[in-house]
Amino acid sequence: MPNFIAKRVRFRNGERHSVLSRPGGLPVHETTLYLAGFRTRGRAANTIHAVCTALAMLYRWLDTSQIELLPRLRRGQFLTMPELVRLAGTCQYRVADLSGEEVERANKVVDIKRIRLRRKVVERSSQAVDVATQASRLRYIADYLQYLSTYVGATLKPYMRDELERVTAHSLKAFLAHVPPVSKRTTLGARQGLSEEEQTQLVEVIRPDSQQNPWKRSFVRQRNWLIVVLLLATGMRSGELLGLQIDDLAKRLPKFRIIRRADSKKDPRPNQPNAKTNDREVEVRPAIMRAVLAYIRQRRGIEAARKFPQLIVADDGRPLSSKSIDKIFTQLRQKCPGLPVDLTSHVMRHTWNERFSEQAELLQLSDAVEEKARNEQQGWADNSKTAQTYTRRYATRKGREVSLKLQEKLDVPDQ
Repeated sequence: MPNFIAKRVRFRNGERHSVLSRPGGLPVHETTLYLAGFRTRGRAANTIHAVCTALAMLYRWLDTSQIELLPRLRRGQFLTMPELVRLAGTCQYRVADLSGEEVERANKVVDIKRIRLRRKVVERSSQAVDVATQASRLRYIADYLQYLSTYVGATLKPYMRDELERVTAHSLKAFLAHVPPVSKRTTLGARQGLSEEEQTQLVEVIRPDSQQNPWKRSFVRQRNWLIVVLLLATGMRSGELLGLQIDDLAKRLPKFRIIRRADSKKDPRPNQPNAKTNDREVEVRPAIMRAVLAYIRQRRGIEAARKFPQLIVADDGRPLSSKSIDKIFTQLRQKCPGLPVDLTSHVMRHTWNERFSEQAELLQLSDAVEEKARNEQQGWADNSKTAQTYTRRYATRKGREVSLKLQEKLDVPDQ
């Protein structure tokens, strides 16, 4: 089945954007106009791509259902309620898993036993997305359908336009009722940092001279070790690490700058990794900076790498991609079963924040000073409460200690 695909594009000035490509390669005109509105409002490239991906899902579903949306809108008609219900159901699943078999072709009669069989296959093979992703998809699709209805309605006669507006508003209200609530109360099982034992094991495994190190080439071993060390030492995001340039390193001091460079012309990656937080300076121990400089000397041995300013590069010399970072941690999990099954680059950020809390307690910093220091190091606003997301393990341990202290005061005789 031909697919509609959300494609990233990079303009000559370095700006990143996304377009919805129809079967055959040409972009879908209406979605191009719609996404241009996000671009002029200065939305981030990744946000635009998320919208484009949701629209790709919508158009795949329309194609599978044999629904020609524009001709229908030009007749003053909108999607029916049963169609919108099926569309909402489709948004629950990963794009790669959608076969379209759960939607009946409008003009095709199929034996009911075969339908039940195919639905069982879909239920077994499809993987659900998290509720936040599902909610975003439904909202993006609803907004686009509203935009498209208004866009086409402007060309209709007044009485047809008014009827289309009424039906659209009524239908989309019912469609948005399918948006699942995204609970902020669930913390059990939420991502946490590594324990001290797990952190020690990870650093031991990934050492360049470790026999457990899953990579063969010397440069790759040195680079991947440095990636893990820098993430653990600074708590930066992987996108910030991949955006680091050699000129960001201080010439005589063990520190470097983390700078947001959205739509950089010097970055050849269509999906450009970038900083999400404020620009800042980060200081590291001299030993870590010496390791960075040793890596740079190895990096210079790759001729193609000299063309790019980015610090972290692949073994072919091009700047390393976000997918490659994910692959590094996937390989670590596969080759080293003792490491946590949820080990990712972002777990390093959680780990840094938990170690930061422990050190702040040892130094007896006040809550206000600790919060300000953490926000400055992580590039958050002064009044940010983001740290609560990254200190769950530490908060859980302290809460457990206090709870057990309270229980000591209860006079409970031994049984």
